Amino acid sequence: MILAAGLGTRLRPLTGVRPKALVPVMGMTLLNYWVERLYESGFEAVVVNAFHLADRLVGAVEEADWPMPVEVRVERELLGTAGGIRNALDFFSDEPFVVVNGDILCTADLAGLYAQHVQSNHSVSLLLHDFPAFNNVAAEDQAIVGFGGEAAQLRQQRDGVQLLAFTGIHVLSAGVLSGLEAGVPHEIIPLYQELIRSGHPPHALFDNGLRWREIGSVEAYRGLHEELIELPRDVFSPMESGQSLRLHPTADISPHAELRGMVVVGKDARIMHGAMLENTILWDNVEVRPKCRIRNCIVADGLIVAGDHENAILVESRR
Repeated sequence: MILAAGLGTRLRPLTGVRPKALVPVMGMTLLNYWVERLYESGFEAVVVNAFHLADRLVGAVEEADWPMPVEVRVERELLGTAGGIRNALDFFSDEPFVVVNGDILCTADLAGLYAQHVQSNHSVSLLLHDFPAFNNVAAEDQAIVGFGGEAAQLRQQRDGVQLLAFTGIHVLSAGVLSGLEAGVPHEIIPLYQELIRSGHPPHALFDNGLRWREIGSVEAYRGLHEELIELPRDVFSPMESGQSLRLHPTADISPHAELRGMVVVGKDARIMHGAMLENTILWDNVEVRPKCRIRNCIVADGLIVAGDHENAILVESRR
């Protein structure tokens, strides 16, 4: 399951145009990235939850040509992390299943993590890693023993406790959520805290050499693009990396336009004579007028851009 129903508040105004799972990174949406990753890892089908701009996500799935089934569950109200998964339990029958947040890139061995979960005989397994900005999960002897403020206290009290970050990738057995009322909002962390209190803590999974990035904010989104151009080509495969230019094959770029630094140009974009783009990301169907100069900008779908722009996020105004 790909969690894609969130409002994407920290990524505004970009998420006023697309839901977060459809925000393109190097020209590829994170939804597409995860469907391909899951297929390559041997998974058989995917369900995606949707709430914010749900029609856009439904349309993207209907138009896609993926090698395995992808189903969308639209939530009439935002059901939260646990409520959204509970709403899709019938999709999985009685088998354990993987859940990934739809706003991350991660090099985890998904098939290997799934196998470790099955062998562990735990009801829940969470993939953890060391990422200081988000280290708020306490792990001890491969058991998760606390979250948030409680985790920090346990780290101070017990020498064997590590503070780590949750990657947003977990493996669950259906029974963990079956007791929740369907169609009612629930969050997942309180459920995991209850497992700890009952003596059945979630299992901690690790993946040596893991690379992980998120696009929870505009700053993280910009930073990810800057990092990807410096990385080897296949680090986050199938996501593009290792090149400063990512130009969609349908883009029409004048031979007299100038592209400097990191430039991403989306589907059916048009860059006209004398235009200059520098360290800029264009989404789909953008038209850059002659002699327009754009530096350090993100330009969302369908805009016609003229004049000079610098350090800006350009999106269609909505009334």
